[in-house]
Amino acid sequence: MFDAPRAIFVYGSLCRSELAHRQVEPCISGVERAELAGYGLYVRDGLPFITEVPGGSVRGDLLMPTAERADALRRRVQEYEGNDLYIERRVRAKAETGGEVDAWVYIGRSPRRGNPQLQEQRWSSADDPLFNGGLDGIFGFAKRHFETVRPMPADMEGFWEAFLPIQGLYLTLCTVLERYTALVFGPRLEPGKRLSRLQAESATMAAVAEVNPPSIEVRDSRDPRERECAPGRSSFDAWYQVRSNLSHRGKAAFTDFVLVERSIVGLHDTLRHLLASQLPLTHTARRSFAGDDRMLRPIYWQSRGPERV
Repeated sequence: MFDAPRAIFVYGSLCRSELAHRQVEPCISGVERAELAGYGLYVRDGLPFITEVPGGSVRGDLLMPTAERADALRRRVQEYEGNDLYIERRVRAKAETGGEVDAWVYIGRSPRRGNPQLQEQRWSSADDPLFNGGLDGIFGFAKRHFETVRPMPADMEGFWEAFLPIQGLYLTLCTVLERYTALVFGPRLEPGKRLSRLQAESATMAAVAEVNPPSIEVRDSRDPRERECAPGRSSFDAWYQVRSNLSHRGKAAFTDFVLVERSIVGLHDTLRHLLASQLPLTHTARRSFAGDDRMLRPIYWQSRGPERV
């Protein structure tokens, strides 16, 4: 009977310097670059997975647990990956130092389903299209909107032509949020639970305070007694409630126009600030990613004026 592996081979967001590495960091004594032969790397719905590919090779990290936390490390990775998308398998990975190491790895379930896209040998969250170009596209569209469109009541001619684009823009921005939280906390958790964990992190509250987003108050369209506000500890709940109201029942009033605009500014700037500090970027790219010329707040106040509520 063979002893169970202690190391875990990871190739996605649990790798060193990646978004979710902090979830496993307390359980590990070291990380070593490694390569896994006989597998290919794919991305499906923004999440990386590997599957058997003759002649293939995937680069990643070997997580080496502390002596007393090997079981805890494995449980954390299992909880992060979940059973719906991944299957645990025992493999032999080649460490950068040259030796082979028995390790656990999580391979994709139903690898041919869901329009998977073949990747290079190594995955990085910094290359995710939503982070790499999506946020810039959102910024550019929102900037043009604030500079050329004024809020208007729902019964005014041209309302829907002006409102529908920012409604769609905001739903796309919430997709960026969902991608970020899925990579940080794992795809197993539902969005609401991921938001709760996100808001419990000190880095999140620091980002909200640094950005100082426009204030909003939003109520659940299904229960008007429920109220969320931003900025504050429930900022992400408030921004996500705006998204839920839009997708569930639609909005059509002057106050909703302003609410969506303010939510775009707050969520975009806070996400950009968080990602700049957590994505594996070079120092130059990090400064550019969250530079003053990439924040919507000054553009919003210049076009709308601080007196507007």
